[in-house]
Amino acid sequence: MQFPILSLLLIVPLIGTVLTIAGGKRYAKWISVIFALIGLILSSILVLHFLPDSFIAFGYDSTGRFFAFEMYSWAPSLGLNYIVGVDGLSAPLVFLTQLLVLMGLIYSWKKEERPHQFFGLILLIGLAITGVFISLDLFLFFIFWELVLIPMYFFIAIWGGSNRHYASIKFLVYTHVGSVVMLLGIFALYLSSGDFTADGARTFNMILYLEAAQTDPLFLQMGLQIPLFIAFLFGFGVKMPMVPFHTWLPDAHVEAPTAGSVILAGLLLKMGGYGIFRISLGILPEATKELWWLLAVFGIVSIVYAAFVCLAQTDLKRLVAYSSISHMGFVLLGAATMTEAGIAGGIFQMFNHGLITAVLFMLAGSVKHATGTREIPELSGLAKVMPKFSLILIIGFFASMGMPGLNGFVSEFLVFLGTYKMFNTIEMGKLIIIPLLGVIVTAAYYLWTLHKVTLGKLKESLKNVLDIPRHEVLPLAILTFMIILFGLYPTPVIGVIWPHAQGLNGLLGGP
Repeated sequence: MQFPILSLLLIVPLIGTVLTIAGGKRYAKWISVIFALIGLILSSILVLHFLPDSFIAFGYDSTGRFFAFEMYSWAPSLGLNYIVGVDGLSAPLVFLTQLLVLMGLIYSWKKEERPHQFFGLILLIGLAITGVFISLDLFLFFIFWELVLIPMYFFIAIWGGSNRHYASIKFLVYTHVGSVVMLLGIFALYLSSGDFTADGARTFNMILYLEAAQTDPLFLQMGLQIPLFIAFLFGFGVKMPMVPFHTWLPDAHVEAPTAGSVILAGLLLKMGGYGIFRISLGILPEATKELWWLLAVFGIVSIVYAAFVCLAQTDLKRLVAYSSISHMGFVLLGAATMTEAGIAGGIFQMFNHGLITAVLFMLAGSVKHATGTREIPELSGLAKVMPKFSLILIIGFFASMGMPGLNGFVSEFLVFLGTYKMFNTIEMGKLIIIPLLGVIVTAAYYLWTLHKVTLGKLKESLKNVLDIPRHEVLPLAILTFMIILFGLYPTPVIGVIWPHAQGLNGLLGGP
């Protein structure tokens, strides 16, 4: 029996959650960080599997598609199994999850209000998100999908801002409604699965669906694939979120504590993007070919609309929240292209956005801690008293606007390359101007914010402000280093993602 590394990625944070809460205020921080570090080490071992001539090797499932594969019977008579595995789509997201959980814990080191529960819930949220990315049974996938909501709801409701109760309820209602619609799609798949399984038994086994889609893209009739595609798109779109199902996100971000915002934008939104690539494109290829334009429209509208809304924001945290909606639109647009470059760019955008948005939300928290406000008009000349904050803010903003040399440029370039290939006529090619407008507006609001916050005359009330403390500098420095590293040398992540993009491109028959 092979080493159950994926099960350990669930068991370790579960034990860590229990011990952190039981450890009380005195030991909670150290216990949670130790268990989060173990999770990061395990996920790093997974990523090492992809290196050429790697000394790390894991067994694959029978299709040769997923590695570190584990399968145990749960309720065979109902078609329920515990099935986990990772591939080029999920492995980078599993690593990102463990990384941001650890960084969020370190950033929150000085948390004094019920710290044992605070740190314990962060570990629990990380466990649930990891479960979403590694589950290969649709029922297990849904359990982890819903499990994310519970600790995140309490996280916002207990440690959030003055309007936390409204924001937490709005978050729960919006995302739960999306989950219910998605659940209807899962059961519709389950009830139809007996038509293509070898023994005629119904199953939630995602691998069988993916394999059936590869051998016969019409294993589900179009009359079923279309409504299923729409149901899953609604569930995933609310979570991403895409316009017009996005209104829960700015409220949740503004009210959530900084670590909650990091996990919300850095990880929870990626669950929706992951579902698009894994289920919508992977299991429903014919519906994707018919409705690719729907993905493109939602993606482009999200990119442009949210970018223009950013122009009107005065709260730094709300600005970053709306920019997240805009940048997740590139994920939808990349999926819509059905090209290798576009799909790889969309997946890479999820990874890159996780790093960038984590930095920006941490900086929003840092400036609030230092100055007592996040209002952009109230901040000016901070480069003189907060040089470390200002330097990292410049890098974070430039990465988010897609500046060459930083990671955001690579993923957005691939998405635009895929979009150009998709719109390969002169008439259709003109449509690429629309998402490009979003990039221009993004540069406008980031440069305006950067000028207001870091330059200009230092206000009298800000002269005694202190720069970022050490426990906040460490996670910011690590994430900023990775933003630069994967901007200059994206090959390690692209190399992991590209084979999966090729497989989806072949399945969808894209250009």
